[in-house]
Amino acid sequence: MRSMFELSIDKGVARFTINRPEKRNAMTLAMWHEMGEIFGDWTNDPKIRVIIVTGAGEKCFCAGNDISEFSELRSTPEQVSKYNAVVSNTYKLVKSISKPTIARIAGSCVGGGLEIAQLCDLQIAADNASFGVTPTKLGIAYKFEDSLLLVNNIGIKAAKEMLFTAQIFPASDALRWGLVNRVVSEVDLDKTVEQLAADIAFNAPLSVKATKLILNETQKITIEPDLNFCQVLLDTCTNSEDVVEGRQAFLEKRAPKFKGK
Repeated sequence: MRSMFELSIDKGVARFTINRPEKRNAMTLAMWHEMGEIFGDWTNDPKIRVIIVTGAGEKCFCAGNDISEFSELRSTPEQVSKYNAVVSNTYKLVKSISKPTIARIAGSCVGGGLEIAQLCDLQIAADNASFGVTPTKLGIAYKFEDSLLLVNNIGIKAAKEMLFTAQIFPASDALRWGLVNRVVSEVDLDKTVEQLAADIAFNAPLSVKATKLILNETQKITIEPDLNFCQVLLDTCTNSEDVVEGRQAFLEKRAPKFKGK
């Protein structure tokens, strides 16, 4: 089975490209697993000083999870738990890697794609980029770690607007909320990202590593959340009729008819 990623390393800069443009770079469970393995391998690679994460083509950074798998791989709480465990492990590997990471964002950046972008340290977006989180259109809920990631990046008010509405927002809103560091013209995107990566790669590797890991420590929460309560809410959605309707409506490209049960 061929890899859905393109990888390269040059002058201290590694490039990780999600290469599934025919499916809008949507992530399968196997891809989440492989992504984790790659970042695990890159953690101690001395040739790498900075990592650029991007999607193939200019229409989509990543459309999130491949929903066509959900009926087979996420139809019960047990399956959801196993699926989430793989994704969560990859989250940890991407977020905790000591190399600075830069998300190069062109086109749509939605759901799991938005999570990948947020897990990166820096985000540079083209002015044609768009952003959204759409679980409420599928009858599911955003799990705690995803919700925390979003709130930490854009604040509770903007997170509620994104999640309640499930709308797609322009790059200007992403910049205003602090979801991205910079918005540049599409023609300047590569030049901007490559210069940023080169500037980081030039600096002392141990200093950059220490800086990233210390900053990560400042973001650890100190109040224990009620994760069991959150899980009950997620399971209620997973076991609902609405989640079946949301998945079917997506596959049939029609508006869902939710009943709240």
